[in-house]
Formats: sequence, structure tokens, C-alpha cells
Amino acid sequence: MLTKYRLSSHGPEKCTADLKNCNLILHTQASKNELHQVCQTFDLEHLTFDYCSSPEEVSHYHPIISDTLPEGHILVIYDFIPKQEKIENQLTPAIIIFNQDVLIICTDNSETCQRQLAEKDSQIIDFIAGYTLKCQQNLMNALLEYKPKIDQLDAAAQESFNNDELRALTNLTRKLVFFEHTMNDQSETVAAFIKDPQFKAVRQKELCFKLDIQQRRLTKTIHIFRDLLDSISGLFTEMMNSSLNNLMKFLDSAGLVIATAALVSGFMGMNVGGLPWKDTQFGFWLTVIISVSLALLISIYLKRKSYR
Repeated sequence: MLTKYRLSSHGPEKCTADLKNCNLILHTQASKNELHQVCQTFDLEHLTFDYCSSPEEVSHYHPIISDTLPEGHILVIYDFIPKQEKIENQLTPAIIIFNQDVLIICTDNSETCQRQLAEKDSQIIDFIAGYTLKCQQNLMNALLEYKPKIDQLDAAAQESFNNDELRALTNLTRKLVFFEHTMNDQSETVAAFIKDPQFKAVRQKELCFKLDIQQRRLTKTIHIFRDLLDSISGLFTEMMNSSLNNLMKFLDSAGLVIATAALVSGFMGMNVGGLPWKDTQFGFWLTVIISVSLALLISIYLKRKSYR
């Protein structure tokens, strides 16, 4: 949906004028026709919005070449939509195109836009900085919701593990991989954005400081969570290896015990002359007693050596 506003001293106000006569243009889950209309109106590259709903979009900040938007810039950051199920849909890019007079925002998360509109900022730079802060806070809130899940997996790894916990570990790792790569890109973008000479006012410098601190918090949090998951994953792997080693040790020991009894009974079952107890009625039971006794002796020995 395409919504048009004019920025005044009272903040953003909706308008029905042509696109060129509006200060603020919001695209929330916009159609291809609407995006094409904006590209034509403001002389933007047709590839500008190709990845507007994809987590594969790269966070960046740089000037753009446009006859309609002189001294324009493009800023791409990321927002988070908790209502979506998959991480690919939860992490959504916010494409911000602006100069001193016009601001264009394209995103799939309309809620963040509405919250920023309620701030009633009259300056484009203030609006962008406030909007970016809200996107960062959404990302931080999403990350902090993963912490209890990490703690649960850590507690489970201290005792035992099962398939459900392994699946939960895999799913959470997958989410954090998306987060980590997104935040690595965004850290450089925010650093470049706050160094822009457009931030001159005291309030704007304060917003820049907040943007920098919040981005550093995001980067630190995601790296801590990834390291925690890596350690838990390593513990799960070691436990699986230990269980497998114990199983193989038990099977080898059991095979040795059975092989001993089979060896005795095999010798006594040979169809040749000269075997002891061949003509006695207790020959079978004596053979069984010897086989079982040897098997028990070997079992006791292996147990004392911790081979079972």
C-alpha cells in the first residue's frame, strides 16, 4: 500500500497530491505497479526495490544518481516482523531513499512506520533516525526472546538429549545465522550513516549516538548467542560421541563374552574321536557349565576394567 504525507511543523499529515508534491511516501507491502510508479517518478534504478521483501537484500548506505532527487541517498536496514513464522519472512528489509526534501520508505512492516508517524517529527533526518532506532529495538526484542530457548537447551545438554532438543538446536542455529549475517552488514551501514555530515543539530547527534550504541548492542548480543549455541552444539556432539563409544564398547565386550562360550561349545561339538565326556550322560551339562563359567569370568574381568 502506498501512503503519501506532507511534513509540517505539526508532523506528517496525509495528503492526496501527486507523488512529486509529497515529502513522505510510505510503501508497506507495496505492489509492483506502485513500486514501478515511484521509480519512474523519482528517476530511480528499476533494481532498487527488487529485494524489498527478501532477507537476501544487503544492508547499505550510499548516494544515488537521480535527476529528480538531487543529493539523494539510499539507506537499507532491517526490521523484524514477529507475526511471521519463518525467519526468512521475519527479517524484512526497510529501503529508505531520501534527500533534504523527500523521504521514501519501502518495508513490509507497517507497524514500525505507524509508531514513527506518531512521533510527529517534522525533519526528514529526525524521522529516519527515529525509524532506524525502532527497527533496531524490534531486532533486539526478537533476539532477547531467543535467550530462554538457549538456556533450556543448555540445561538439557547438561543432563541428556533427545531428537526434539536436537531439532530445536538446529532451528535456533538457523535463525541466528540469518541474524548474524544481517547484523554484520547493518553494522557497517549504520556506521557510515551516522558519519554523514547531514547530522549537524545537537538532537541529531544524540540520535546518532543512540543508533551507534544500539547497533553495537545488537552485534554483541548476536555474537554471544552464536557462541553459546556453538558451545551447546559441541556439548551435544561430545555426548553423542560418548554414547556411541559406550555402545560400541558394550557390543565389543558382549561379543567377546559370547565368543568365549561359542569357542568352548564349538570345540566340544566337533565330530571327531577323543573328546572328553563323549560317552557320559553329563557331558552336555559339563560343557555348558564350563562355557558359562568362562563367560562369567570374562564378564567380571571386563567390568572391573570398565570395558562394559
